[in-house]
Amino acid sequence: MVDLLQIIENVVGMLPSLRTLFMLVSMLMGVLFVILSLQGLSRRNDMGRGAGSWAAPITTFGIGVSFLALPGLIDTLTRTFFAQGTPDASRIFEYAPTTLGLLEGGPGRAMIQGIVSIVMFVGVIAVMRGLYLLNQTAQGGGGPKTFGPGLTFVIAGVMAVNFPLFVGMMERLVSG
Repeated sequence: MVDLLQIIENVVGMLPSLRTLFMLVSMLMGVLFVILSLQGLSRRNDMGRGAGSWAAPITTFGIGVSFLALPGLIDTLTRTFFAQGTPDASRIFEYAPTTLGLLEGGPGRAMIQGIVSIVMFVGVIAVMRGLYLLNQTAQGGGGPKTFGPGLTFVIAGVMAVNFPLFVGMMERLVSG
């Protein structure tokens, strides 16, 4: 029978290939959004003022470029929010010494590192979802109800990508 630690280790073992897959999907979405925005700009230029505003194609272009440069976007937002680069999942014990630093070794430590790696990967997916929702806002498909969730997904995704730093900040905030 497979225990929980083995399941987490198996999932963590698949994360590098899944991360590569999602970066390729991000690049494809970026190219698609850039092409769609250039088509929209061309249509707006040909038809004149009756074709709508410049805002939707320009915003779609910016979001497409953000998808193309997703690792750079996440790194920039990380440095903006946390003033340092993205940490390794194993560093969670350094950032939260009071709550997690007590685990000296064994399966508990490996399990927490695996869960943190999974949370960090889910953060990348959340940033991609947020960018997609922001693009829907630019297109007018979801109205104002997609801007708030899109921005929330981007911010929460960056915090999940930097989960060790976020846990350390929360520990310092709570414990003083």
